[in-house]
Amino acid sequence: MNEDQYLDNLEGFLKRLKKLGWRGLALVHSSDVASLASSVSELLSRLGSCLALATAAYRGWVRGCEAAGPPDLERILGREYDYALVAVEGLLRPNILAGIAEVVRGGGALVVTAPPIDEWNPGPPEGTGLYKEYLLRSLESLGSLYWTDADTGRVYAERLPGSPAGPKDRGPGGFKSRIGVPRSLIGLAATRDQAAALEAFASFLRGRARSLAVLGDRGRGKSYLLGLGLALAIHWHAAGRVEVVAPSRVQAWSLMEGLLRGLDSLGYQGRYRAWREEGIPYKVTGPWFRVAVSTPENAEPAPLLVVDEAAAVGVARVRRLSWRSGKVVIATTLHGYEGSGRAVAHLLLRDLPRPLSVVELREPIRYPAGDPLEAWVYDTFLLNVEPPEGAPKVDASAVGCAEVDRRRLARDPRVLRRIARILATAHYRNEPDDILVMLEAPNHRIFQLEAGGEPVAVADVALEDPDAPEEARLGLRALEAHAGSLASGLKSVRVVRIAVSPPLQRRGLGSRLLHCIEEWARSQGADVVTTIFSRHEVIGFWARNGYKAVYMSPRYNRATGEKNVAFAKPLTPRGRVAVEEASRAFRLRLLISGHSIYRDVAAERIPTLIEATTPTDAPLALTEEQEKRLKAFLDGQLDYEQAHDAVYIAVTRLLARQNPTELGLDPQEAAAIVARVVQGKPLNDVASIIGKNIEEAHKLVVYALRRVLS
Repeated sequence: MNEDQYLDNLEGFLKRLKKLGWRGLALVHSSDVASLASSVSELLSRLGSCLALATAAYRGWVRGCEAAGPPDLERILGREYDYALVAVEGLLRPNILAGIAEVVRGGGALVVTAPPIDEWNPGPPEGTGLYKEYLLRSLESLGSLYWTDADTGRVYAERLPGSPAGPKDRGPGGFKSRIGVPRSLIGLAATRDQAAALEAFASFLRGRARSLAVLGDRGRGKSYLLGLGLALAIHWHAAGRVEVVAPSRVQAWSLMEGLLRGLDSLGYQGRYRAWREEGIPYKVTGPWFRVAVSTPENAEPAPLLVVDEAAAVGVARVRRLSWRSGKVVIATTLHGYEGSGRAVAHLLLRDLPRPLSVVELREPIRYPAGDPLEAWVYDTFLLNVEPPEGAPKVDASAVGCAEVDRRRLARDPRVLRRIARILATAHYRNEPDDILVMLEAPNHRIFQLEAGGEPVAVADVALEDPDAPEEARLGLRALEAHAGSLASGLKSVRVVRIAVSPPLQRRGLGSRLLHCIEEWARSQGADVVTTIFSRHEVIGFWARNGYKAVYMSPRYNRATGEKNVAFAKPLTPRGRVAVEEASRAFRLRLLISGHSIYRDVAAERIPTLIEATTPTDAPLALTEEQEKRLKAFLDGQLDYEQAHDAVYIAVTRLLARQNPTELGLDPQEAAAIVARVVQGKPLNDVASIIGKNIEEAHKLVVYALRRVLS
């Protein structure tokens, strides 16, 4: 087939698609991808606005389209084009496909160029090859597809929806505010759905609610809505200092653009100043207001706190910021690239200050509802998986454990979806790239407990060889942090994710699956089983199953807002020596560093961590003068504050050797002592942690200390 013929056919498909108003996918193969990218980009630029996401090898061949590289994906999200072209050599990450598809407007298309189908490997070179098989099978379900080989002229598939999408109504659709939102601001809403959400934002500003949560799938205009809402808050003098928190400044672009457009519509041109970095606004100030974007690690509480893409900021971080702020507004993506799912949204909503208002945006702003490309992206990359609901009847004796054949995952999307629905509950945020791990990673395995043909508990585990690259031996590296050379040469199996179907939790299924994994790990010659996680509420699960805490990261996990914790369980004598050494060292570090790097860890979690470590001796000694003051405190002759240094040393030495439960401390007393003595928190913080007033908190701390130290 000559070049003009395949381009004519592609152009015909794109024009018919545009007339119908739906979006679609075109996959074009050629032995010369560079020339293909050049010809296709030139065609797309003639048909409309276009973006080309290309790696360095092909970027210079792009003609007429705005060119960007894969690292620019975050900067691109939130923009809008008629066409998007993807031209990458080697790995075609699901994150790229799912992300770039969301910038295409109704009537447009995502076009992917690739080598000939027999030579094409969209997965990693060292992988299993199952991702390609899965991706090609997924095309069978796409109702708007043009799939061809430019060299041979062969058309593998050409499909278009049978009926047009109909006109896309943009704008607020005659929406009228009942509480005085200016018409000029309402007029900026992309949809009637968004206009109604702006009304809800206005009610929040004037009402008693402490928190407002804006939910919705990607491409529903949540960030832009937040910007319009902030413009209204400024106009009503309901906001002075506003802290906007986003995963990055780039990702707050749509929000800040909404704010600037909103302010201009309200007549504030020339009355504010906007700071920009590489053209992207990050701070706006005016006579009585200041709105500034902060990244999660730099964010501070504020009278009005706005958190965009809250799941990506981290559940724990949102909780810490929101409870120390005035009014709080969050937005989080349910489904789509960087989606969190309703399970994570529930965690976010659970921890927000009350009263809480919730609004959900459902109408897409760039394309019609029911769009076939969106449906394909969501289904293929599991962006719309949700945890199972309803407790099935499970006979414990009939539950079997087995390794899942990953070929089944590639060939039967129903099996993959059932696995993913359960694994999704173990993550704060699920990414399209999770597909690659499940299908392609050669050192990963999937295990499940199955009942009646359905998975009820699932785990993703990774074999970690001592000679593997650092990024492929995370569990061993965590163990080495405190065990040093004792961990050298060990072989590990790391539990990457483990989850039980929510209706069946707390029935021992997770422990049963873990035992199955341990038996398999022994058969593989592993010395230890390790795990690293940041959901601190599951610390008790690992401790109950005989795992020892061996490490906690000094800094927060950017995705979750919590510090990563590592646990390990030995399977061999060499593994036991390393785990015990690491656990003792971590226990001491946890206690001694409680005033500094672990001061921000929840005090109620630290006693559980202590219980999950190995007793040791603390190399601390009291001076003669400190011993006298400690005795005076214990005899009631000195206040705690006058003997704090002596009490700190005594408590550190005591907790290094004995567990809180062995000392007879109940959970409230243990948390109070940790917060006041180990972490050095003020009494008002201690009182808040244990749910008492300051005087009661002081009495409880002093009573518990005198009891255990006497």
